[in-house]
Amino acid sequence: MPFDDLIMHPVAIDIKESLLLLKNRSTDYIYDIFDLDNNNKKINECFMFGQGPNDFIYPMVVPSNDTNIWIYDQPNANLREYTLHSITTEKFPRVVKNLRFEGAVLGKAAIIQNNNVLVSTNFNPAIRFRLYNDKGEIEDSIGKYPELTTSNMSEIEKIMNLKNDFTTNFKDRIFICYYYTDFIEVYDYQGNVIKRMHGPDQVEPVLEQKNAGGGFVGASSVRDRTYKCYSSPVQAGKEVFALYFGELYQDYQEKDSKILVFDWDGNPLRMYELNIPIFTFTVDEENKIIYGITNSPEYRIIKFCY
Repeated sequence: MPFDDLIMHPVAIDIKESLLLLKNRSTDYIYDIFDLDNNNKKINECFMFGQGPNDFIYPMVVPSNDTNIWIYDQPNANLREYTLHSITTEKFPRVVKNLRFEGAVLGKAAIIQNNNVLVSTNFNPAIRFRLYNDKGEIEDSIGKYPELTTSNMSEIEKIMNLKNDFTTNFKDRIFICYYYTDFIEVYDYQGNVIKRMHGPDQVEPVLEQKNAGGGFVGASSVRDRTYKCYSSPVQAGKEVFALYFGELYQDYQEKDSKILVFDWDGNPLRMYELNIPIFTFTVDEENKIIYGITNSPEYRIIKFCY
């Protein structure tokens, strides 16, 4: 896919209206902004890594169905709102709204109804998600992890084996998929399970606790037993897309990328086998285009029509 400027080292990709946002590493600015309606022209680069008031440590563009851009800085549990105009014209865009969440260490965020925020929790096997109001205050905690084969695992092993990602339709559904098992779940916003499904390969999660040194405990893959399964679930209107690999972890080379498509009740709809491997992607559902990032053999943006 041709661009009018170099593609640097993108590790995440998002789309908002006609704008493609590429998050980079090892570059002066975090985000490169391209206009898809203007011959993929690079129109801005913005934000820097750091500890300053306008900087980010680990930023993520947050899914939302409004016209602004929300960026979540995970280590600081800090969510900032920006206008599209500022993102496209300023190196350090002005903040419209700044939220700091109370509570435990948090994961990924999404904006839902009435500017409330849904945030996944990290290192908390008893709680999957927290619901926050538009002031950053906890309104509710919902969801529990599935048992699968984790009943005999330590708490660290359970948390690492059930590492997951989610997306939402912004109305009443949360779609969850798992990195080390081919398991999906769908919840409503009250924490009720709509669907749990294991497949297509019936992979069990197998990571083992390991002493990482310095008093830290982690978990590592087990040769010939640990699989890489799902990643990167993306909201696409009435559907949800997710990357699927189904490969042993030591053999994983992003060579067999597939995208599985579900409805918001967790029913499988179709599968796309990609002729170029990608490691993350976004979807333009209006124009039926998938934009993916590959690093094989170099960093490029790949455009798939569906």
